[in-house]
Amino acid sequence: MASLKCQIKQIFHRIRYVVTTALFYRQRFFFVGLAATGNRTAGKAMTLLGYSWKHYPRSFESLWEFHAVTDAPVAFWFRQRKLPKNGIYILTTRELEPWLEDCQAWFESRPSDTLSLFEIEIREALYGGAEFDRQRFAEAYDRHTAACREIAQEMRVTLHEWDLVANPSWGFLTQLTGRTSDQPFPFTPGVYHRTWQAVIEAEEQAKSSFI
Repeated sequence: MASLKCQIKQIFHRIRYVVTTALFYRQRFFFVGLAATGNRTAGKAMTLLGYSWKHYPRSFESLWEFHAVTDAPVAFWFRQRKLPKNGIYILTTRELEPWLEDCQAWFESRPSDTLSLFEIEIREALYGGAEFDRQRFAEAYDRHTAACREIAQEMRVTLHEWDLVANPSWGFLTQLTGRTSDQPFPFTPGVYHRTWQAVIEAEEQAKSSFI
């Protein structure tokens, strides 16, 4: 009798392992937030939870090679309604003014003549142009948020919204995935509030202190 119970227990654990593994590998997390909303931080956090991750995927086919995909191309394909209904969707958001400041720093550091045709297409589709314009980007942010909510309703999927910069902790992802990590959450305070000019000035000041 004891041997039979042991065998049943082993079978039960094996079935649970197979089911859990199958569900794990079927999960796909699509982070559909715009640039500078914490996509890279979110992706790094997902890797600490055991998921594979790709930032800024450059082909639609490559999406299926990873558990989590982040940044503007994912937002672009979501807006085109190309992503599956069984995906898990996260819209990373931010307070508008700091977001605009960081976008200006990032986009001006990478002007359109340094970009690939794919990158230009993404910028024009999401922001209305390849170069930074404060008013246009503010409108694009509101338009993107509204569009993501509308598309999620059409697809009948839950759109999880996360202001990662304001809440950089494990709580959101733990609730979403059921997993957590004993590692510190991979967020560097202040990174999203500093322009490239401020970074350059800080580096120059650090260098001068050694002279």
